[in-house]
Amino acid sequence: MWTTIARLILRRKLELLSLVVLATAFMGYMALDVKISYKFSRILPVTDPISVAYDDFRTEFGEAGNAIVLGASSKNFWTPEGLAAWQQLADSLIKINGVENILGVTSAYNLTVDEGKGEFVPVSLMKVLPSTQEKVDSIRAIFAGLPFYRGVLYDDKEEVELMVARIREDQLYNANIIRIVEEVKQVTAAYEEMTGTQIRVSGLPYIRMANTKKVEREVYLFIFLTIAVTAIILLFFLKSIRATGISLIVVVLGVIWSFGLISSFGYEISLLSSLIPPLVIVIGVPNAIFLINKYHAEYRLHGNKILALQRVIRKIGNVTLLTNTTTALGFAAFILTDSITLVQFGVVASVNILVVFCLSLIIIPIVYTYLTPPKERHYKHLDQRWVLGMVKFLQNSVVHRRKYIYALTVVIVGSGIWGMVQIHTTGSLTEDFGENDPLYLDLKFLESKFHGVVPMEIIIDTKEDNGVERASFLRDLSDLQASLDSLPQTSRSLSIADFVKFSRQAFMGGNASMYSLPTSQERSWIVQYLPDDQTDNELLRSLVDSTGSKARITLQVPDLPTPEMELLLAEVEERLDWYFPSDYYETTVTGASVVFLAGTEYLIKNLILSLLLAIAVISIIMAILFGSARMVIISIVPNLIPLLMTAGLMGFLGIPLKPSTILVFSIAFGISVDDTLHFLAKYRQELKTNGWKIGKAVLSAIHETGISMFYTSMVLFFGFSMFIASDFGGTVSLGILVSLTLFFAMFANLLILPAFLMSVEKWVNAKSFNENIIEVYEGFDDEDEEEETEKTES
Repeated sequence: MWTTIARLILRRKLELLSLVVLATAFMGYMALDVKISYKFSRILPVTDPISVAYDDFRTEFGEAGNAIVLGASSKNFWTPEGLAAWQQLADSLIKINGVENILGVTSAYNLTVDEGKGEFVPVSLMKVLPSTQEKVDSIRAIFAGLPFYRGVLYDDKEEVELMVARIREDQLYNANIIRIVEEVKQVTAAYEEMTGTQIRVSGLPYIRMANTKKVEREVYLFIFLTIAVTAIILLFFLKSIRATGISLIVVVLGVIWSFGLISSFGYEISLLSSLIPPLVIVIGVPNAIFLINKYHAEYRLHGNKILALQRVIRKIGNVTLLTNTTTALGFAAFILTDSITLVQFGVVASVNILVVFCLSLIIIPIVYTYLTPPKERHYKHLDQRWVLGMVKFLQNSVVHRRKYIYALTVVIVGSGIWGMVQIHTTGSLTEDFGENDPLYLDLKFLESKFHGVVPMEIIIDTKEDNGVERASFLRDLSDLQASLDSLPQTSRSLSIADFVKFSRQAFMGGNASMYSLPTSQERSWIVQYLPDDQTDNELLRSLVDSTGSKARITLQVPDLPTPEMELLLAEVEERLDWYFPSDYYETTVTGASVVFLAGTEYLIKNLILSLLLAIAVISIIMAILFGSARMVIISIVPNLIPLLMTAGLMGFLGIPLKPSTILVFSIAFGISVDDTLHFLAKYRQELKTNGWKIGKAVLSAIHETGISMFYTSMVLFFGFSMFIASDFGGTVSLGILVSLTLFFAMFANLLILPAFLMSVEKWVNAKSFNENIIEVYEGFDDEDEEEETEKTES
C-alpha cells in the first residue's frame, strides 16, 4: 500500500499540491467566520438533572446571572456631592444600550400606604436629589430604617454601597456583551476620576467577559509564541533554513485548518478549544522532524534524491500514521463523554492531528522534489558530537547500568504514588486568575463585605396553587432564611417573605421594628392594600412563579474551591430539608455556583475516564500491531511512569486536580506513545536484521531513533512551555506539567523501554511479534527500487 502512496505522491505532485491549496483556502474562508464563545463552557450534559433544574429555573424565574455589581466605599458618599455623583453614575449606566435596569441607593424606594386608593404605593427615596447635608442625613436615616435593603444595597457595617446593573437577556451571550462591559468600565473610570473613589466591579457577566477577552488574546499569542520557539529549535537542531521553513509551512497550514474545522463543525472558540492551534503546532512539528531526518539520512547513504523520498514515504509514512493515529485516538476518547465542551475539543483535535499528518506526508516530499539535493551541511546535524554523545550514553546505560535505571524507576514510582495520594481537587470561577488580577481583588473585596457575588438559588415547590401565601409556609421560609443568613459563607437572602415583611413595615407606619411577618389578623388587613394583579410587580414576579406554588430564595455565595463549596452546598441542603422536608415539598438548590460545582466534578470524572479509555484503545492497537500481550505491557508501562511522576509532583507542589491540569495526562500519554511506536517499529526491523538478537536490535534502535526522538521531545518541551505566558493559572500549570511529563517520557522510552526489552530477552522473543504486523520499514528490494525511481524521475 505504501508503495502505491509513494508513487501517487511523487508522480501527482501538481495535482496534490493544488488540492492542498484549494482545501486550505476553503478552510481559511471558513475560519473567517470562527467565533469566540461568550458563555461559560457548558460542561454538564443538557440531560443532566442539575443542568435540567437550572434551565427550568431560568424558564420560570428569568436569568439570574445577568447582574454586574459595582461597590464603592467613600466617607464622602452620604453628601450632596457624593449622592449626585452616584446618581450620575446610574444615569450613565442606564444609557448603555443593553442595560435593562439599575438598582442602587438613589433609585431605591419605600412603601407607603395610600389610604385614598387603598393600596401600597412605592415612593422613591430620592425623587429629587438632596441639596443640603441636612436633607442627606434625613434620607440616610430613612434608608437605614429599611432592613429590606440591608445586605442588598449596603453592607452590615454601612461602609460599602452597591449598585446593580442588570443586562438584557438577549445581550448576554453574544458580542454585544463585550461592548456593554467595556462601556461599564469606561463609565466607572469616569466616576473614579471625578470622585477619587475606587469602584469595585464584579458579577458573572463581568467575570465571563474577562475570560472571553483573555481567550481571544491568548489564542493568537500562543500561536505566535509556539511558531517562534519551534522555528528557533528547528533551526538550531536541523541547521537548515529551508528545512525549518518547510516544517513551519506545514504547521501554519494546520493552524488554518484548526480554525476552519472549528467553524465548519459549528463550534465556537472556548478556553479549551483555544489550545488546539498551538497543540497542532507542537504535535505537527515532530512529523516534519522524522520525515526530514529520514530524508537526510537516506540521501547521505546513496545520494539519490527521489529514492530517498520514496523510502521516506514508505518507511516513515506508515509509522508516522500509526503515531498520529494513537495521538488522535487519545483526544478522540473525549468524544465518548457526554460533555459538549469535551466532545467538541475531542472532535476538532483528533481530526486536526490526522489532517496535519496528511499535510506533512504530501507537502514535505513534494517540496523537496523541487529543491536541489541536500548538501553535506544540511545533514551534518545527524553527526553532531554532543547528540552522538547522548546516544552513546543511552546505549551504555541500557547495557551496563540497568540496575540504576530500575532503581530510579522504583524511586519515581514510589514517590509518584506517595505524592498522588496528596492531590486535592478544586475548581472555581476565578481559579485561573492571578491573585493580583484586578478582577480577583475586586471579587474578594465584595465577598469580604457581602459574603459573595456568585448566585445560588433555592426553589421550594408547595405543590398547590398559591401555596406560598400560607402563613405557615411564610413562617418556615423566614426561619430558613434566618438559618441560611447565619452561615458565614452566604450573603443576605431574599424571598417573598421579605416582601411581606416590607409590606407590614409600611402598613405599620414605616417603623424598622415592624419589619417582620404579620399576624393572621394583620394579614387580613394588609391583603386589602395589595393589588389584585401582582404580576406587574417585577420583584414579586422574580420571587414567585405564575401559579403561586413555587417560592424562590436568592442569595450569593463566595467563589469557593470545590471542597469548600461541596461542604456549603451540603449544609444548605441539610437546612433546607429540615424546614421543608421532602415528604411535603419538592426543593431544588441551583444557580451558577451549583452548576459550576457539578460541572467541575463531572469534567474531572470524565477526563479520568477519557484517559483510561485512551490507554485501553492504545493498548488494543499495540496488541493488534505486535500480536502479543507481553509487548503491550512492555510498551505501555514506560508511558505510565512519567504520568505517575507528574501526579506525584502535583501532590508535592500542591497543584490541585482541576479541569485544566487533568488534561495533562490525556495529552501527554497520547503524545508520548508516539515515541514508543517509533522505537518499537525500528526495533522490529532491527530484530530481523540482527537475527532476532534483542541486545543488538535494542542498541541499533536507540542509535537510529534516538536523535529524532530527542529533537521532537525538545520541540514538545519548549512548545508546551509557551503556555506559561498565559494569564490563566490552569493553562500555565498545564504547560509546565505537560512539558515535564513529555521530557521524562522521552527518557522513559529511550532508557526504561530498552532496558525492559534487554532484561526480558527470554520472555520477549520472535514469537512475541505478530508475523502479520504491518511492515513499517520493509520495502522493495534494490532492483525494484531502482526501477521505481527511474519511472518517477522520468
